Amino acid sequence: MISWLKKHFIPQDGNDNRPHILRSKNIRKVIFVLLFLEVFTFLIPTITRINNTGGMAAVLPAILANLTNEERQTQKLNTLAVNPTLNKAAEMKANDMATYGYFAHTSPEGKTPWYWLTKAGYEYQYAGENLAVNFTDSQDVTNAWMASPAHKSNIVKGNYTEMGTGVATGMYEGRETIFVAQVYANPMPTPTAEIKNIQNNIIKPQIQKEIKNITQVAKTIDVKEVTKVLGAEIDTQIAKANITTPTFLQKIFSSPRNSTNVIFFVIFGIILLSLILNIIIRIKNHHPDLITNGLITLVIILGILAGNYYISHKSMITTSSLDYSSENK
Repeated sequence: MISWLKKHFIPQDGNDNRPHILRSKNIRKVIFVLLFLEVFTFLIPTITRINNTGGMAAVLPAILANLTNEERQTQKLNTLAVNPTLNKAAEMKANDMATYGYFAHTSPEGKTPWYWLTKAGYEYQYAGENLAVNFTDSQDVTNAWMASPAHKSNIVKGNYTEMGTGVATGMYEGRETIFVAQVYANPMPTPTAEIKNIQNNIIKPQIQKEIKNITQVAKTIDVKEVTKVLGAEIDTQIAKANITTPTFLQKIFSSPRNSTNVIFFVIFGIILLSLILNIIIRIKNHHPDLITNGLITLVIILGILAGNYYISHKSMITTSSLDYSSENK
């Protein structure tokens, strides 16, 4: 292994003072790998928008929820629970923006953010909403929110305990794009402690017991009929069961720019280190063609990174954030 590293990265008599990594043949291979990764990891997912066909869009809510909780963890805050009712409210808001082509907290028809919470059946004490549009990378959405003090305050607010995320595809300012809505909330407390105790000690255990029994024969029972018997609690339990953690591949393809950035920075570091070693070791035996090869590769990598950043950010918008409480209705 050590001999292989010396042969490829360090100028010495064994490689005629010409590290293999900087030779024209190998540099061409490196450039081919760079272009291959750029096309298949960034350009194709971005230009063809595989998210519109159920790829990225299917995992974006879970990805964005994870990213939000990661930001809260860095602030030493408790993570937010993903609430299926809030997911529904956020999806309805995103779909409304996509359907009518607007981007604002209040719709042209005057529907406020709390309208969607009420429609979804969520009673809140505190709530907030962040929006984004025209993005190609889920990590960029969270980064943009965290870079805005108003949006960041929603993500890291201590009053919130739950969240929901919705995405939708629609037309905005003449182009097809993705709309994102993320809602944060704290549910309205029950009127009295006695009701809460009854719910926790009597009602929920009985419901959970019935749910367990029904799960055993779920394949043969119509969910609508089950709901009639046990009430809306069944829907909530089923929805929570369907909330899944995104896989490693889903994380990669939902953030094409940031995924390629990691790989490109690694390759950039390897080439830069090889170039430095080639310059400072055996100074009298410099090979201008190797230095040129290394510099060209570094310039290509920097050009790709700059181009990807421009493509990802040229049209992205995050509107002013909004937070509200039950008193604002």
